[in-house]
Amino acid sequence: MVRVHDRSHKEVQKLETSMRTPLLTTSEKMANLQPAVIDRRYSAVCLLGTFFAEGFGRRGRFHCKRSRFREILSAMRRGIFLFGSVASLVAAVLAGCGGTPARTPSTGSALEKPHLTIGLSVPAATYLPLYVAVDEGTFAKQGIQADLVEFRGGSDLIKAVVSGSVDVGVVALAEITTGIDAGQPLKAFYAGFTIPDFDWYAVSSIKSLAEAKGKRIGITQYGTSSDFITRYALTVNGIDPKDVQIIQAGPPSTRLAAMQAGQLDISIFSTPEKFRAAERGYNLIYSQKQLSDDYPQHLFFATESFLASHPNTVKALLLGHTHAVRLAKQDKQHAEQSLIKHLQVDPKYVERTYTNVIDYIWEDGRLPDPRSLDVFFDMGIKTGRYKERWPLTRFWIPTYVDTYSQWRLASF
Repeated sequence: MVRVHDRSHKEVQKLETSMRTPLLTTSEKMANLQPAVIDRRYSAVCLLGTFFAEGFGRRGRFHCKRSRFREILSAMRRGIFLFGSVASLVAAVLAGCGGTPARTPSTGSALEKPHLTIGLSVPAATYLPLYVAVDEGTFAKQGIQADLVEFRGGSDLIKAVVSGSVDVGVVALAEITTGIDAGQPLKAFYAGFTIPDFDWYAVSSIKSLAEAKGKRIGITQYGTSSDFITRYALTVNGIDPKDVQIIQAGPPSTRLAAMQAGQLDISIFSTPEKFRAAERGYNLIYSQKQLSDDYPQHLFFATESFLASHPNTVKALLLGHTHAVRLAKQDKQHAEQSLIKHLQVDPKYVERTYTNVIDYIWEDGRLPDPRSLDVFFDMGIKTGRYKERWPLTRFWIPTYVDTYSQWRLASF
């Protein structure tokens, strides 16, 4: 049974207000990562076992393998391995064992932080280049050891970046502006995901979004892009969002399960879940493309302090990302395999999924065109999210996009 939670608009405001207090303790930081890191904790335990297996010979003599030691320490520092007594034991046994220098990117610039945690709001096909980057090693080629961590929604990801549990997040502009509005020092620094990928599906008795009054509508989380655009779509269709039940129901696959369990009447879906929803007989009642052809679906963002203190790391990250975008466009077969691997996409949907997103992903990190950004902020003004359109300087650092032609890799 999928548990869903209904909250009022006042509770949404409380959620946004809660962002004003950063999460600072280790336990709180780790809370932001659950349940997405459960399998990574297992990996860390396995890594520790391998470390000791490699470290001790037949006679029990310890052989210090420095690169493996650094991997373990890095995992422990980031909170993946939580058993402090074991960490202390390892540190004591290995005292005096030095480390190897961090790898450097192809540009020759030393990385300030070669091990990055990159947060994604939910598992989604719109993150295709990031999956390809991990699978094809394009981050690694730039000296970046990247861990992708998926959350239950963008609001949780914003909190994780603010707390330091995640170094860089990739999320919709709606979530980033919510964090900034709550007083957090966040900035977006690269885009290139202008994908209008949302559709709304309903049970058989509902034929249009104009019939949504009094119905239960599933979104990811309050304050997220799915919440933001659902409220606007309702308004456009003559429905006051206060006259429906907008329910936090988690990632797309969870929302689909909630519909099948009779807990939702309508839900917003992206690729590939919208194909599954159609196959299960739910009605397509509205499409995001009826609102705008261009949408700020995902932007890379981080705290201002991280961006200021890690310029080489950020550039290496973007070199790996842009390489992956190019590979995804050039090698459809490998890109589709990444979708299957990371999202468990049914092979019968994978080609449609790839086709649905690939033409809206841009290597140069561009924002949506000015008209589409105006539409985005108009959506927020009409739903009470914004009082006015934001100037770019309030949420955007243009450095990497403006200098793209100077730092991009000419060929791979």
